[in-house]
Amino acid sequence: MKIKTHDERLTLTNGTYHALVHARKPKGIEDKKAYLIGTGIGALAAGCFLIRDAHMDGSKIVFLEQLDIPGGSLDGAVMQNAGYVARGGREMGQCFEVLWNLFSSLPSTEDPNMTVLDHLYYTNLEDPNYSNCRITKECGVRYDNGKFNLGQELAKELAMFVATADEVLENKTIEDVFSDELLDSDFWTYWRTMFAFENWHSALEMKLYMNRFIHHVGGLPNLSALPFSRHDQYTSFVMPMVKYLKENGATFKYGVTVNNVEFAISQEKKVATKIVAVDKEGTDISMDLSENDLVFITNGSMTEGSGYGDDNTPAPFNKELGGCWTLWKNIADQCDEFGRPDKFCGEPEKSNWESCTVTCHDERVPQYIEKITKRSPYTGRTVTGGIVTALDSSWLMSWTINRQEQYYGQPEKDVVVWVYGLFSDVPGDYIKKPMRDCTGKEITKEWLYHIGVPVDEIEELANTC
Repeated sequence: MKIKTHDERLTLTNGTYHALVHARKPKGIEDKKAYLIGTGIGALAAGCFLIRDAHMDGSKIVFLEQLDIPGGSLDGAVMQNAGYVARGGREMGQCFEVLWNLFSSLPSTEDPNMTVLDHLYYTNLEDPNYSNCRITKECGVRYDNGKFNLGQELAKELAMFVATADEVLENKTIEDVFSDELLDSDFWTYWRTMFAFENWHSALEMKLYMNRFIHHVGGLPNLSALPFSRHDQYTSFVMPMVKYLKENGATFKYGVTVNNVEFAISQEKKVATKIVAVDKEGTDISMDLSENDLVFITNGSMTEGSGYGDDNTPAPFNKELGGCWTLWKNIADQCDEFGRPDKFCGEPEKSNWESCTVTCHDERVPQYIEKITKRSPYTGRTVTGGIVTALDSSWLMSWTINRQEQYYGQPEKDVVVWVYGLFSDVPGDYIKKPMRDCTGKEITKEWLYHIGVPVDEIEELANTC
């Protein structure tokens, strides 16, 4: 079977004959330079492919990053006065063909004698990921039975939704198209907490997610469809790409805010002519572009505008647009064809969410974790197998514990937990105020409450956790 491609020179089949051929050097590549705005996984991968497959000299690749660390949303690390912090993580699947192709050629951080893909594959082969408890109620009591529990009519409703034309779903919310019965189903709890969907979010985006992960549907109730890296994704995924790029001469410029990319627009073409940027001191470092230059832009992120708190300070709720949202708005102002960023960032009250990384030092806490997961967090193997959602949490709180030690250098007896809530604007169940107004310790208390710690022990354990 032959598959049509956008490039007539390429012929793809359902075999590996064409897929494994090394790319030839494109004509004129030595005359080009590439600028990549942002250093998330997409930008880093693009840089690696420019070197590996497009044969670009790495010294002609420049990354412009607003933060002082690469990785975008995968920037998990130790922060001063805050401990381990991770803003988020990427769901992985076996059919990430482009990413696995790249990772099959990069040495892993954990074992340089293995590729990133090899290390991920064998980690999950020897320690398969699956959840023993996906949903709890009533302070740590298992609620789910590992099934969607949809029934024929709701399953039909979902099938009809997936088959709906994109144009029909434009400007509609999920609650516009789904029945109340579907929105009250276990399926919706699994799905919305896994991908951070609210009922008022885009129905079209929901459909696109379903199209992307529909082949994994059978493994979603117990999360067996998902492979997880041995360590945090910054260590396991970001570091190997950054190392490869630097070894090949790529330049990383941190503390750079790109406010605009100016275009010369005509009926025939649209050409980027200038990158408008300032450094962390506010000094103009804008760059003129030639028609031969390549520009790759990250135009939006779920973690843009992040605010950081600590044990005793709530994280600020930053409603002001910044970084890639401001950049995209300024680009879109030049031409309607450059998208509608307001659809994604225009209502922060409807698009915000909050996470907290809890580091447990007290060995009394893991007994409650083990009661739910049926696993010890001290084995170095799978613990939760993905997120556990407290269904009756006012914040719709979910939490996960990856294989420990999750972070390089993490003390052997520490257990790092990632907690997040979809509803940051409503009072909690133990802490009677909105999540966004809570300190790290207060969020920890709410989490302890929902995993079943007796109320009379929560205050003490939150201080020693």
